[in-house]
Amino acid sequence: MKAIITIREEERTGEISPYIYGQYFEHLGNCMYPGVWDGDSTRSDGQGLRKDVIEAARELGVPVIRWPGGCFVDLYDWKDGVGPSEQRPVRPNWHWGGQESNRFGTDEFLSWCEQVGAEPYVNVNLGTGTLVDALRWIDYCNGAETADAKWRKDNGREEPYGVRLWGIGNETWGDWEAGQLGADEYAAKLANWAQFAKKYDSQLQLLGVGSYEGNDEEWDRKVIEAAGKYLSYLTIHIYGCSVDRESSDEYYPIAFTPVYFENQLRKMIGTLETTLSRMNKKPGHPIRLSLDEWNIRHYEVDPSGNGGYLLNRNSPRNLQDAIFAAGVFHAMIRLSPHVGMANYVFLVNGNGVMNVTEDAVVKTPLYHLFKQYGQWMTGESVSVEVQSPSRLTPVPLVSNPEYGEELARKHQAVSSPYIDAVGAIGEDGSLRVAIVNRHLESGFELSLGIPEGYGSSAAVWSLHHDDIHASNTPEAPERVVPVLREAVSVGDGLTVPAHSIVLLRFEKA
Repeated sequence: MKAIITIREEERTGEISPYIYGQYFEHLGNCMYPGVWDGDSTRSDGQGLRKDVIEAARELGVPVIRWPGGCFVDLYDWKDGVGPSEQRPVRPNWHWGGQESNRFGTDEFLSWCEQVGAEPYVNVNLGTGTLVDALRWIDYCNGAETADAKWRKDNGREEPYGVRLWGIGNETWGDWEAGQLGADEYAAKLANWAQFAKKYDSQLQLLGVGSYEGNDEEWDRKVIEAAGKYLSYLTIHIYGCSVDRESSDEYYPIAFTPVYFENQLRKMIGTLETTLSRMNKKPGHPIRLSLDEWNIRHYEVDPSGNGGYLLNRNSPRNLQDAIFAAGVFHAMIRLSPHVGMANYVFLVNGNGVMNVTEDAVVKTPLYHLFKQYGQWMTGESVSVEVQSPSRLTPVPLVSNPEYGEELARKHQAVSSPYIDAVGAIGEDGSLRVAIVNRHLESGFELSLGIPEGYGSSAAVWSLHHDDIHASNTPEAPERVVPVLREAVSVGDGLTVPAHSIVLLRFEKA
């Protein structure tokens, strides 16, 4: 099969935020313990932080990471997680079950971020906490001379951490969430909390809760009208899912689910822009979207025989998941700069970019994907025209398997190309092009329309495996790994395999 990709360097859409390749921690399952913190491991430092995980995260280039949740945070008292580690109280994990040792807390998280080079994004407890609790937490992290700043110093950290990103609330519209609120209640509370956070420090960047998948325009409108002048981001959560990891029956619904992501992001951007245009007093700064929870969940058929599905958080990520994730990256790149951040759930274990055992850190196909896109697909987004055979988009696999029945009733199929491509101009002037071949069985011969001044050779990075369900495991940690080739002649075209991801980098001639 054949396709044509034309890069229009002169048509630039805006800056690609490196934060769209962000990650996420939550105190759930084996994400934090022992994946990030393990006081008994010889692989850990004096704070109990796994040094091998820190090294892998540093190599990955994590730009920003969200913590401590998520649903967990709305039942979390940050004060339980500071002070001498062995003296911290053990509490029930009120949301997810089990016990929370509090051995990984604020200082451990911020130390981890500094060692990795990641920007910390802290979510405060709006659900069951108080405004004073939230302000004290900010002051503990950023203050200089107050009682909470002294407490931080007594705990071993003299200088303020300078945390800029603070989320206020999490999925506050959900009936599963501690402290659920309606749109009017949340908008008013958010505005009140955000006002006082900004009084403390006008340079803080605050995130307010947007509607689930951007489907409630009234919620988003009320939040922006009430609190927009304080906010830097409006959040949105969208999840993909899969059940069948043996056949290829779900491949096309999964490979084209990013089309649904892009539509929902566009929908929320439209609501945001319409609301701002109608406001008498508009914020003097941009408000961007933060896709601060997203991934592709793996489900299993409930073995009890009673119907339904169970979420398997420890099923390893595979090549099919990478095809999905690359498509989400492309959606966010096309929508730059309107999408300013994203946080994948999770960095470690539990659907993770890295699978961590007692003895090893396994880099999944997603690890290689995040690393390469984070290195190459930054800078300024440029327009890319694709002429490719297409197919009607199948019903997307979103959130959970049951949700698919609801989506099927209202799904409107559109024609989407098998070849999905985006482009960027880096700070050094190099041209980068990312290509996903979403066809399950056919490779493509690509004709590349490259702007003048870049020559006909490129560095070519590719991620591919014959088996769409191939994954990396402790027994086979390099089953799916990328291939990088330098100075490949592409003037006469480029062949890309079926179900593959290819990145090109052209230097100025």
